[in-house]
Amino acid sequence: MTLEEFYEAIEDLSQIYENKDLEEFLLALYDRVEAYKKEKLTFDLVLKMINESFTGKPINFQNDWLQCTKPPDSNRMSKKFSNPGINYAFDQENTSSLQPYEFTLAVLRFQIAELHKMKENQLKNELRYFGVDSETGHRWYNFDPFANLECGVRCMIDNEERFGSLDWSFIGELLENGRIYE
Repeated sequence: MTLEEFYEAIEDLSQIYENKDLEEFLLALYDRVEAYKKEKLTFDLVLKMINESFTGKPINFQNDWLQCTKPPDSNRMSKKFSNPGINYAFDQENTSSLQPYEFTLAVLRFQIAELHKMKENQLKNELRYFGVDSETGHRWYNFDPFANLECGVRCMIDNEERFGSLDWSFIGELLENGRIYE
């Protein structure tokens, strides 16, 4: 499967499922990532986990995640766009020192905590899809699974990311792209 085919499958999700709360979706995805952590990551497996996250039960929110106040790779987009002549290989995108699987779990914890904190303020803003800053100062543009996933893959395509074999950081990159890509 190519990235473009993966994008088409992501676009088709809205024909299969009703959109849902992004925090709830990410809690279910966290469970799926843990369940499949010993498998080799492929686009098909990512789609399987995403599909199961629309129908699966979310895990419980962990209060200690509220301590997550920054993404595990806060430099990734500024690095990419401040060096437009460089075509980074996928495995160079993640400047975090975390291993790929741990990076994705850290992204999930960060985004879940951010959404949890924004429930009473920013998520009630009707204009939030034009972009809002969380209370920790991080920019968000997409607040539901369909928008987050679609924008995440679109960012990868628009920025000409190339993929040989995937590693577990792909899911974290996808979600972070989805959070910040308009």
